[in-house]
Amino acid sequence: HGERRRVWRKLHVSVDPASSEIVAHVLTDSDTSDAATAGPLVAGSGGNIRRVIADGAYDGQPVTKAIRAARPAKSPPKIIVPPPAKSIPPPGTPHGGSERERHAAEIAAHGRMKWQKDNDYGFRALGETAIGRYKNHTGGILRARTFGAQQKEVDIDISVMNRQIRAAKQV
Repeated sequence: HGERRRVWRKLHVSVDPASSEIVAHVLTDSDTSDAATAGPLVAGSGGNIRRVIADGAYDGQPVTKAIRAARPAKSPPKIIVPPPAKSIPPPGTPHGGSERERHAAEIAAHGRMKWQKDNDYGFRALGETAIGRYKNHTGGILRARTFGAQQKEVDIDISVMNRQIRAAKQV
């Protein structure tokens, strides 16, 4: 009866580990690649990014190039993305010089858990927590109908959440 199919949206966030505030976010449709959002997230996060920690969905050269393009060459952030298990070489295999290959070699030599601990991969949970906090705050539903209005709705919701975090920390 004229019902439209539900359209999925993806919310990508950048979280400040010191304050747990969302410092940058990008709302996209489900067809937008993760590589397309990596650059804007890094650029929107301000100038003091020491590391970019993401899950395996962000693994790949397009994401690395987007992050490098968004940051000046003088201060590139360390990119911490776990390579998939199929790309881990046998222990002792020489690797190329890329950051991804170094991560794969380190995982092969010492195991994934040690790699996660050595690279502070646990900070990725802050992003997951921020998404959970957002869904709890909003009920996980976008009420606006158009994409532009949905982006504005997310902007407002995140602004309110960040103010609540700041207020809670002052108490």
